[in-house]
Amino acid sequence: MFDNLILSLNTVTPVLILTLLGMFMKKIKLLPDSFYSAADKYVFNLALAALIFKQIVDADLGDGGEAMKLPIFTSIMLVITCTFFSVVTHFTVKNPARVGASVQGMFRSNSSILGVVFITNIYAGTAEGSAALAGYAITMPFVILMYNVLSVIVLTIFMPTEDGEAKKKINIGKILLNTIKNPLIIAVLLGLPFMIFGIKLPTIAYTSVKYVADSATALALISLGAGFSFETLKGNITLATIVSVVKTVIHPIIGVAAAYLCGFRGNELLITFIVFGTPSAVSSYIMAKNMKSDHELAGQILLLSTLFCIVTIFLGVFLMKTVGWI
Repeated sequence: MFDNLILSLNTVTPVLILTLLGMFMKKIKLLPDSFYSAADKYVFNLALAALIFKQIVDADLGDGGEAMKLPIFTSIMLVITCTFFSVVTHFTVKNPARVGASVQGMFRSNSSILGVVFITNIYAGTAEGSAALAGYAITMPFVILMYNVLSVIVLTIFMPTEDGEAKKKINIGKILLNTIKNPLIIAVLLGLPFMIFGIKLPTIAYTSVKYVADSATALALISLGAGFSFETLKGNITLATIVSVVKTVIHPIIGVAAAYLCGFRGNELLITFIVFGTPSAVSSYIMAKNMKSDHELAGQILLLSTLFCIVTIFLGVFLMKTVGWI
């Protein structure tokens, strides 16, 4: 049990250290404020897209039928939970701008950034870790596609008008345009042919993409820490707390329990936990701001769920290791 405790601490501690480093850098004014806003744009538009593209290119479908079971399961579950959260939130939160931000905060995870970190820390370069990363790489293109498509749909449906009411008509064309223009979706679409047909990138191109992709995780966490402020937690603290608890506790319990009942075990349960249990996505704030949702609430959810994740990821990994699920 002590080994599982150390393993769980090794999983979450690097994330906390890099986030605290970002807070410290901002505090001592090591870099100008403009650096962090530029870093956010760089991570979202280029580094994260390169990371996702690389993960897809590296993926090996192997036994196609078996390999596709987990991506299909997680995609279906995300649709189910997103729909359920949308219905419940619609009837419990009156402000439509807050509904969109809340629903996105409940189901959309930062797994594309933190997944590799957690798997690498848990398995530390072992053969089992390589297998887990392969399964993760196959699953994530479909998960990322679902995250972004569902987020655009939710934020469009609950996009408020000038009088604060929800729009009555859904603009399908706008939903499709916003989805296609998303850099993560573009990265997925560009990477899929390489994964499906087993095409290998030339060494020069692959190395260049890898250099950019390797900058995504550390820079995103440092920027996240730099953007943290206790002042931003004021205002919608109650709603943000409820959403963050749903995101980091309820959502992963639903996802992992459903996966276990469907017969998934080992690495598959770990990947499911990452997909459903990591904190709200950094890009959720950006999308909320660009789609007239309550971006301040989205930022609060991002910060709180990231803080809660330090405890919930630790407990989740520890418990699943202890009972032998992973």
